[in-house]
Amino acid sequence: MFNINTSDLGDLNIYCSTHNLYIPLDPANRHYQEVLDAIIAEGADCFDGDIPEELQAAADAKLASGAYNANRA
Repeated sequence: MFNINTSDLGDLNIYCSTHNLYIPLDPANRHYQEVLDAIIAEGADCFDGDIPEELQAAADAKLASGAYNANRA
């Protein structure tokens, strides 16, 4: 389960409660890409609360570009 978190320095990141992991909002980060994949595959079920618009837009763009591979393990 993911949610948006604000660090003590005011930076936004994604918190993954399943793995107790903070993920930066950085498209080059593999965990960030996994968040986008989860949004594509599971929709709102993978997020605690509403999916932020910028993440939904990034997931939509990834899906539209063909970069999402549902069969990737």
